[in-house]
Amino acid sequence: MDRGKILKTIAKIPLTILDKAGSPKVVIATILILAFLITLLARLAPMKWGIYLNEFDPYYEFYLAEQILDHGDGNVLKGILWWYHWWFEDPKPKDLLFWYPGGRDLRRTSQPGAAFFSSTLYVIFSSLGVDTSLYVVHAFIPPVGAAFAVFAAYLLGKELRDESVGVLASVLISVSWAFMYRTNFGAKHEGLAIPFMLFAMYFFIKAYRENSTLNALIAGIFLGLVVLSWGAYLYPWNFIALVTLVWLLFHPDDAKLAKAFLIADIIMTLFIATLPRAGPGVAFISLAAIVPDTALVASIMTLTGTLSPSMKKSNLKKSLPYLAGGIILVLIVLGVTGVLAKLPGRILAVVLPLIRETGVTTVAEHAIPTWASIFQDYQSALLFGIFAAYIYFVEFKRNFEKLFVALFFTTALYFASTMVRLTLILSPATAIAASIGFVEIIDRLMELLSWEPRKVSRRSYSKEIVVVALVILILGFSPAILATKVPVNSHQPPLILSSSIPVVRYDYEYLDWISALEWIQQNVPEDSVIATWWDYGYWISVNTRRKTTCDNATLNTKQIQKIARALMSDEEEAVRIFKELGVDYVVVYEPLQKLTLQTGMEVYFSILHPAFGGDIAKSAQMLRWIGWSPSQYLYGYGNGTYAYIEQGNFRVYVLVPANNPKALNATLYKMVYTKNYKQSLFIFEKFMGQKLPGYNGPIYEIQPLKHFELVYVSEPNGWVKVFKVKYP
Repeated sequence: MDRGKILKTIAKIPLTILDKAGSPKVVIATILILAFLITLLARLAPMKWGIYLNEFDPYYEFYLAEQILDHGDGNVLKGILWWYHWWFEDPKPKDLLFWYPGGRDLRRTSQPGAAFFSSTLYVIFSSLGVDTSLYVVHAFIPPVGAAFAVFAAYLLGKELRDESVGVLASVLISVSWAFMYRTNFGAKHEGLAIPFMLFAMYFFIKAYRENSTLNALIAGIFLGLVVLSWGAYLYPWNFIALVTLVWLLFHPDDAKLAKAFLIADIIMTLFIATLPRAGPGVAFISLAAIVPDTALVASIMTLTGTLSPSMKKSNLKKSLPYLAGGIILVLIVLGVTGVLAKLPGRILAVVLPLIRETGVTTVAEHAIPTWASIFQDYQSALLFGIFAAYIYFVEFKRNFEKLFVALFFTTALYFASTMVRLTLILSPATAIAASIGFVEIIDRLMELLSWEPRKVSRRSYSKEIVVVALVILILGFSPAILATKVPVNSHQPPLILSSSIPVVRYDYEYLDWISALEWIQQNVPEDSVIATWWDYGYWISVNTRRKTTCDNATLNTKQIQKIARALMSDEEEAVRIFKELGVDYVVVYEPLQKLTLQTGMEVYFSILHPAFGGDIAKSAQMLRWIGWSPSQYLYGYGNGTYAYIEQGNFRVYVLVPANNPKALNATLYKMVYTKNYKQSLFIFEKFMGQKLPGYNGPIYEIQPLKHFELVYVSEPNGWVKVFKVKYP
C-alpha cells in the first residue's frame, strides 16, 4: 500500500469514529453511563467525611446484618434460614438491646432485605480476599443500588412509550433530590427498593406485551425483593393490582394481562406470606390485600372465560356509581366497627390522611408535606407529569400503557401528598410521566415544524412561532434538571457526625454525639439501661451495645408514653417510671447556642429554628404523646408570642420553659439547663441582678436536680448530657 492510500485511510479514521459515535445507540449508551455516574458519584460524596452510616434506621439494618451472620456462623444461607425459622420457634425470642425491658422481636418487626444483601456481599468479598468490613459494605449498598435505578427508569420509559422517554427519565431520576436524599451513602433500604420496583414494572409490562411467562416470573421475583427490602411494598402490590383490575373491567377478555398478573402476584404474595413481619394474614385476609385479591379473582375469571360474559350482561357505566357507593359504604362500616383502627397508624394515615393518631403526627417524616415543598423537590417536572397523566387518562381505555402511566403518577402524587417520607415514591413516577409529557409536546411541535405555514382558524402559524414555542418549552422544562438540590446538598456530612444539624459547610465543629457515644461505650457498664427520647435509640443501642428503652421504630406506644411522662413530669414521678423500666442512665440532647456578652460571659439558649431541633423543641411532641398541652410547658407556644433576643436590627426567637411550676419542675428541662463547666448562664436567668440586655421573655431560676447526677457533658459544645439515676 502506497503512502497516499495509507494517509487516506488514517484520515478516514476520525470520520468513522465520529460517524459511529453519532449513532443513536452510542448516544443513548453514553447518556445512560453519564447518568449512572452522576447518580453514583453524587451519593458517594459524603465519603469525604469518612465512612459513616447516615440518619438512624441504617444502624438498625446494619445490626440485623450482623445478626444474620452471627446466627449463621458466618454462613449467609444459614443466617437466612435462621430468619425464616422464626415461624417454628416458640416462644419467639426477643432482643433486649432494644425496647428494654420487653425487648424486640427482630424478625417479626423488621424488613430484612438490606441486611440480606449487605451480609451476602460481605461474605462474597471476604471469600475473594477483599479486605473490608460489613459496616463498609452496608454503607455502599444504597448508593450503588440507587444508581441502577437509572437503567430501570430507561427500560420502563422505553417500554411505556419509546427510547426518548427512557433516556430522559433516566436523566430526571439521576438528579431527583427526593430520590437522592433517601438513597445517599450510608442510607437505608430505599436504594434497593426503588430499582427493584422499577425493574418489576418493566418486566410486568414486557410480560403483558409479549405474553411471556418468563418475564412475568422475573417481575414477580423483583416484586418479592421489594417485599423483603421495603415496608412500603404495599404500594407496588396494590398499584399493579389496581391497574390490572381497572383494565380488566373495560377489557374482560384480555387473557394476556390476566396471565401476567396472576404469575407475578402469586410470587409476590408468597414472599409476603412467608415474611415474619407480614405473614398469611397480611397476604390474604387483610384490608391491604383487598385490591390484589379482587384483581386475582378477576384474572382467574378472565382466564376461565367467566368474566367477559358477566361484564356483558351488566352495563359498566351504570354499575360504576353503585360500585363506588359500595366501597364508601364498606369504609364507613369498617370505621364504625373499629376494623380500620386495627390498621397500623402509618398505613391508615396514608390511605386516609384525615385519620392520624398521635404517634404518627409527632414523627417529622410522617407529617403532611406542603405543596410548595413537593414543587421544590420536582420543579417544573411536576407540571409536565400532570400534563402527561391528564392526556393519558383521556385515552386509557384504548391503551394499557397509558392507563399504567396515568395511574402510576396519580397514585404516587396522592400518597406523596399524605406523608413526607412518601415523596420518594413520586420520584420515579415523575421521572416517567414528566418525560412523556415533555416528549409528547416536542413531537407535536416538531410535526408542526415540518409542515408548511397554513391557515388554521383564520390565524397563520409559521415555523418561527413553533421555534419560539420550542425554546419556551425547553426553558420551562430545564428547572427540572438544572434547579435540582443535588449539587449543593449531596456532600452534606452524616447526621451522626454533625449531631443532627443539617449543614453543607462543615469543619467538624458538631461532634457531640460522636464524643457522647464513645464515652458511653467506654464508661457505662455493659448491662446498663439507658433512657432517652426515641430519636436517638438506634444510635445508642447499635454503636454502644447498651440497652435502650425506645428507639426510632416507635413500636411500643405505651412505653414511649412512659418515657414522655417521665421526662415531662417532676423528678419523683420520673424516678418512679425509670425504676419500673430498670433505667440506669438518661441521655438528653439540646443544641444550645451561645451569645457572648461585652463582659466576655457566655449566655446559652435554645434557638427556635427547624435545623436546631433538640429535646426542648421535641418536648411539644412528648406532651402530645401523653395528651398534655404544650402551651402550659413552652413559653408562647400556640399563640406565637415566643421569647426573643434582640441585638441591633436582628431578632432571634428562642424556646424557654413557661413560667409556671409544672414547666419549671419538668425533669427534661432541669436536665437540659443543668449548669456545668461549659454552660453556667442561661438566657432566662438574671446576670448581676438584671435581665440580660436585649432579652424579651420570662425570668426565673430552674432548681438543680436531686435524683439525677450529671456524669458527662459532650465535646465540644455540651449538647449531649448523660445523667446517672440516683434512686432513693
